[in-house]
Amino acid sequence: MMMLTLAGASLDPASHPNRFIVAVRFMVVAVAWVATGATFLFMAINRFSQVRERTRQFAILRVLGGSLFFILTLLFQEALLVALPGTIVGMLLAYLHEWLISTLLGGLFVLQTPYSFWLPAGIIAASVFFAASAWSAWISMRLEVLDALAYED
Repeated sequence: MMMLTLAGASLDPASHPNRFIVAVRFMVVAVAWVATGATFLFMAINRFSQVRERTRQFAILRVLGGSLFFILTLLFQEALLVALPGTIVGMLLAYLHEWLISTLLGGLFVLQTPYSFWLPAGIIAASVFFAASAWSAWISMRLEVLDALAYED
């Protein structure tokens, strides 16, 4: 939602020529970018931890003949199943946010969420989610099978 909102956020320079208002707008946008970065970091760390907790399951799959490619395929499918509904909900929340800001703040901000940014926003979110999964799975796959079966987090 934050990515979609920031993609469509622009300042209307003609609405308030006051320097204080311009500084406040700049600060709000800067805080939103920092929040977006923190969200990506939290999402990556959370996903990394979730996959590392499944080290025993990966070891059992390896004993049964599962390869790294098979495990990565499972994680990719899981990432898509999480990212697709998350992107759709994010789009709905972005439009709700756009309506709320325009209703409450009037001419202070001009928010127009571009349709062209929907796909890149979903791809970016899914990529971060999958990259953290793949990295964690690769670390888990480097363990010996017996060590992975005895792994406690």
